[in-house]
Amino acid sequence: MPIMIWDKSLDIGVAPMNAEHQDILRVMNQIYDAREKGQHGSTINLLVAELGEVCVHHFADEERYMESIGFPGLTGHKLLHKQLLDRYGQHAAEIRAAGGEASDEFFQFLRFWLTSHIKGIDTKYAAHAHTPHPA
Repeated sequence: MPIMIWDKSLDIGVAPMNAEHQDILRVMNQIYDAREKGQHGSTINLLVAELGEVCVHHFADEERYMESIGFPGLTGHKLLHKQLLDRYGQHAAEIRAAGGEASDEFFQFLRFWLTSHIKGIDTKYAAHAHTPHPA
């Protein structure tokens, strides 16, 4: 059973970013499902590394997109991305140190991060993208 399911509440109205958010969710669910099946060690560590790579790629794409639409909150958004990646890195290090055991705290972090970031932060640049601006 997945940790989170994509639904309309996560749709920000920017198709490429929605697709990348869905990819993040896909890997999150793979990690969760693997843990629920009793897997650990290299299986979990590889999935955690994959999720980190997917997020780094997504954040770079998202920042390029925000720049392309002249989003005024870009600097703050970049800082949030850095903080999230730093925290993610801490969790990944803890998982590696625990022999590939992903904790409930890690999954709580992922669920909170994805929902609050998309619904609370990403919707701001999406709204900016859909608002007419003077030329």
